[in-house]
Amino acid sequence: MWRTISKDRIRYQCAAILILLLILVFDSHVLAGTTGRIVGRIRDAETKEGIIGASVLIKGTNLGTATDLEGDFNINSLSPGRYTLIISSVGYNKITVENVNVRIDLTTRVDQELTSTAVNVGEVVIQAKQPLITKDLTSSSAIVSSDELKLMPVENIHQVINLQAGVVNGHFRGGRSNEVSYLVDGVSVTDAFNGGMSLEVENSSVRQMEVISGTFNAEYGQAMSGIVNIVTKDGGSRYEGNLSAYLGNYFTKHTDIFQHMDRFDPMGSVDVQATLSGPTKILDNFSFFVTGRYYKDDGYEFGRRIYNTYDDRPVFPNSSNQNVWIDSPTGDSAWVPMNPYEKKSFNSKLSYGISNWKFSYGFSWDDNWNKYYSHAYKWTPDAIKNHYRTNFVHNVQISYLPNQNTYIALKFSSSLYKYSGYLYPDEFDSHYVEPNQGTPYTGYTFNQGGNETDRYSRSTFTNILQLTIESQVSKEHKVKAGAELRIHELYNSWKTIRNQTEGQLDSLGNAIFTLGYSDVDTKYNQVYTRKPMEFSAFIQDKMEYDIMIINAGIRFDYFNPNTNLPVDLRNALNNPNFAHANEKRDAEVEYQISPRLGVSFPISDKGAIHFSYGHFFQIPTFENLYSNYNYLIDQTTALSSTVGNPELKAQKTVKYELGLQQVIFPNVSIDVSLYYSDIRNLLGMEILKTYEGFLFGRYINRDYGNVKGLILTLDKRFADYFSAKIDYTYQVAQGNASDPMQNFYNNQADPPVEPNKKVVPLSWDQTHTLNISLTVGDPMNWTAGLILGYGSGAPYTEEPRYTKGLRFENLGRKPSTLNVDLKANKIFKFFGFDVNTFLLVYNLFDIKNEYGVNATTGRAGVDLNTQFAAPIIGTNTIEEYLKNPADYSSPRRISLGLNVNF
Repeated sequence: MWRTISKDRIRYQCAAILILLLILVFDSHVLAGTTGRIVGRIRDAETKEGIIGASVLIKGTNLGTATDLEGDFNINSLSPGRYTLIISSVGYNKITVENVNVRIDLTTRVDQELTSTAVNVGEVVIQAKQPLITKDLTSSSAIVSSDELKLMPVENIHQVINLQAGVVNGHFRGGRSNEVSYLVDGVSVTDAFNGGMSLEVENSSVRQMEVISGTFNAEYGQAMSGIVNIVTKDGGSRYEGNLSAYLGNYFTKHTDIFQHMDRFDPMGSVDVQATLSGPTKILDNFSFFVTGRYYKDDGYEFGRRIYNTYDDRPVFPNSSNQNVWIDSPTGDSAWVPMNPYEKKSFNSKLSYGISNWKFSYGFSWDDNWNKYYSHAYKWTPDAIKNHYRTNFVHNVQISYLPNQNTYIALKFSSSLYKYSGYLYPDEFDSHYVEPNQGTPYTGYTFNQGGNETDRYSRSTFTNILQLTIESQVSKEHKVKAGAELRIHELYNSWKTIRNQTEGQLDSLGNAIFTLGYSDVDTKYNQVYTRKPMEFSAFIQDKMEYDIMIINAGIRFDYFNPNTNLPVDLRNALNNPNFAHANEKRDAEVEYQISPRLGVSFPISDKGAIHFSYGHFFQIPTFENLYSNYNYLIDQTTALSSTVGNPELKAQKTVKYELGLQQVIFPNVSIDVSLYYSDIRNLLGMEILKTYEGFLFGRYINRDYGNVKGLILTLDKRFADYFSAKIDYTYQVAQGNASDPMQNFYNNQADPPVEPNKKVVPLSWDQTHTLNISLTVGDPMNWTAGLILGYGSGAPYTEEPRYTKGLRFENLGRKPSTLNVDLKANKIFKFFGFDVNTFLLVYNLFDIKNEYGVNATTGRAGVDLNTQFAAPIIGTNTIEEYLKNPADYSSPRRISLGLNVNF
C-alpha cells in the first residue's frame, strides 16, 4: 500500500532502501521485458538419450551454447524475432532449424533428435513451428510481429492496440484511458503530464509489440490497466531498404453529414515512408536502421466560410422589435478543412557489438500539426486554433554478457515532449477580435464571426536511468531485478485574451477593444514549472517446472512531487484575518510496495491453465497534481474554481485472472480468460469552502469501481492460404463516476445533484465487443486482409425531462457500432525489384456509427428539445445545426499505393 511519511525521515529510509536494492540488483541477475530465450533438449534419434556437449549456434551471430549432461540447452537474452539454429555434434549429422520465433518475455522450446553419421542423411533443414499455445504465459497478452503488422489494415500503433481483446477505444479492461504504460526498448515513453503516448513509433520501426491487458510482472509500474511494450528494429549484416507511398481520400454517400465529401481529391490523404538499414562499414558489427515518414490528411470535417472572424452577430435596426434583424456576413462561402492533420517523423538506431558487449543509440523525432473540429464555428472555420506537438527521444543502451546465462543492461533515455496551441503565432496579432464577438443570440445557431482566444504551451522533459540484470541461475529459475530513476521537468502555460478597455465606448457608442492579457499568475494567465522525481525497483523470479510455471515478484515505488501547498487550505486566499496566511509546507512524498503472482499449469502438449493476481498502483497524472498551483479562487458565490493536489495518493487496482489455452484442431486454438478488477483511490474531486465562504474543487482520491469480464479468442494459424482470429469480450465496467470532475459538475447544478449511492455503468462500458480478422492469399504473391469490429452501445445519461424528472446516470445505451476495414496487395516483379501494390479501405461499407448522441433521444442528430427552442436569429436552420459530423465515425476512406523493397 501507499504510505505517507515525513520528508526528513524518507531521505534516510530511501537511502537505506536504495543501497539494499543496489546490492540486491548486483547480487541477483536481472533484466527488463525486451528479450526472450530459446531452450530445448538434443537427443540421440536411436537411443532417445540426451547428447552431451552438442553445439547449438544461432546463425549469423556469435551466440550459442553447448548441451549439458542431460542434453538440455538454453540461449538467453535474445531480441525478439526469427532465428536459425545450427545444431551439431561429433558423430552426428548436422541439423538446421529455421524460423525459430522468439517473443518478448517468453520461452521458445526447440527439441531435436540427431542421427548418427553411420546413417548418411547429410544436413537436415527443418522449419520450426510456432506452438499454438504458450505454456509459460501467466496472464493475457498479445504479441504482434513486424510481419503481421505488414498484413494488417492499420497505419499506426494505436489502431493495432485497439484491435486487441479487452481494449475498447484505448480503455484496457474497463480502466480509464490514462492507466496504460507505453515502453519502447524497455524505457517508458509515456508523457507523465497527461498519461498519453506522446511519441508514436512508426509501424516500419517495430520489430515486435506486446500488448498486456491482464496482470503484468513486477518489472512494470505506473500502470493499472495495461502495458504496451515495443521493441524496435536494428540494422542487419546486409543492406535493406523500402520505399512506400499511397494517395487517397474519403468517399461517402452521407454528404448531408460530411459536407464537401462529394468530390474526388487524390491528394486528400498522402503517406510517404522510406526505410534503410544495414552495416555502416566503419567498424565490424556496426549497423544502422533509419525510417522517415510524411503523412498528411485533409480530414473529413469541413466548415464553410460564411463569416470571417471579424464579422459579428446580427444587428437590430429597431431595438424594440427583436423579430427584425440584419445579418452581414462577408465570407466567400469556401469550404475549409477543420480537422486536418500533418506529421513528419524520423526513427533511427545505431548498434555496435564487440565481444560480449553491445552498444546502441536510438533517436526518434516527430513533428505534428492539426486542428480540432468545432461545430460552433462551422460557418467561421478560420476561427479555430492550430495545435502543434514535437517530440524528441534519445536512448542510449549498453549491454554486457559476462557469461552465457547472465545479461546486464544500463539504459539512459532523455525525452522532450512539446505542445503548443494558438490561432496566430504572434499573441498580439491585430487579427484577433474581442473574445465575445460573434457569439449568437440564440441556441442551435452557428457562431457569426469571432475566434478562439486562448493559447497554451507546455513541455515535459524527462531523464530516465535504468539498470537491469537477468540471469538463468538454474535450469528452473530465471531471476530478474532492476532499478530505475526518473527525473521530470514540467512547464505549463495557458492564457487567454482580455479586453484591456472593457466597458469603454467610442464617440459612436461602440465598445472599444484593446488586445491584451492579464498579469502572470492570475486567473486568465497561469504559468508553472515543477520538477517531480520517481524511483522504483523490483525483483522477480520466473520458475519453469514440468508441471507449472510461476512468475512471482515484488515492486517498490517512490514518488516526490517536489512542491509545496498552503498550510491551511481554507485560507488559500491568504487572508491576514485568519491563521496561516501566506504559509506553505512541503508536499509529502509517497512510497508503496506491491506484490505480483502469475501461475501457468500445462495440462498437456496442447493445453495450459493460468492464474494471476497482482496489486497495481499509479500516481495520477501530473496535470492533476499541479493545476492552479497558486490557488486562484473565484471570489463569487458560484462554484467555478478547481485546484490540483500534489499529495494525491496512488490509485490502486487489484486484479485477478483465470485462463485456459487449448488446441482444438490442427492449426486452431482457443483461449478463454475470466478476469475481475477491484479499483480504489481513483481520482475524484472534493468541494471545499474558504473562510470567506467561496467554494472551490480540489482533486482527491475518492472514486472507485470494479470490472468483470470474459474473453474468448479463437485463433487459426496461417495455413492452407488463410488465417483467422476471432476475439469476443463480454465486460461489465461499473463505478461511482466516469469523470474525475463529476462531483464538481454535480455541485455546480442548482440544486446540486446528489452523488451516486451505488455503482453505475462507466461511460466506456461496452458490454459486447467482437473483433474478427481474416487473411487470405499467398504472402509471396498476393494477400487480402479484413478486420471487422462490432461493439454494443456505450452508456449515456438520459435527460430527466424525458424520464419523469428522474436522473439515471448512464442507464441509457447508444446504438451499437460496426466497422469493416480492408487491405489487399499484389506483388509484381519490375526490373528485378519486388513492387507491392496495395488497396487500403477504412470503413468499407461506409457505416455511419453514432458515437455522440443527444440526451433526449439517444441518437445523433435528433434532439427533442428543439420544440422548445426560440426562433433562430441567424441564417442557419435547426436541421443544419443538428447535423454534426463529430457525432459520427469517420466515413469510408480509400487509398491506393505501392511498396518497393530493395
